Amino acid sequence: MNRKEFAKLMGGKLEKIRKARYISITNMAKILGVDRVTYVNNENGVSIPNFFTLYNLGNQFDVSLDWFILDEAPMLRTKKAAENVPPQPQPLPLPGEIKELLDHMDKIPLLRYEILAQLHRFKEDHQALVEKSMKANAGV
Repeated sequence: MNRKEFAKLMGGKLEKIRKARYISITNMAKILGVDRVTYVNNENGVSIPNFFTLYNLGNQFDVSLDWFILDEAPMLRTKKAAENVPPQPQPLPLPGEIKELLDHMDKIPLLRYEILAQLHRFKEDHQALVEKSMKANAGV
């Protein structure tokens, strides 16, 4: 494996850790003690994280550096750390007609634009109703 491939592999692992914890790029950079540009370059595989970043990665997230660097051992060092990983959100089941509409909108861009245009017309024509609904949904 060359340096470029290694940097890409480590970047993918950084992204996996960050997304598993639902952390923004900016917050991940702060937690690891690097500036945002450095972190983005690390995550995109442009550069390799320095020793200080690796130290913080292991310390803050209980990530096994054997996993991170050598691709050996589990990602997390302890069971306690595994318990701290929030569960992945499960999508809500959609009614059949909504699922069908979304599938069609995904495959037919013109349909997507027509639906969005209709939504905007509805919002303009029924502004008070939309605002009332949005306030009710926001708990205001």
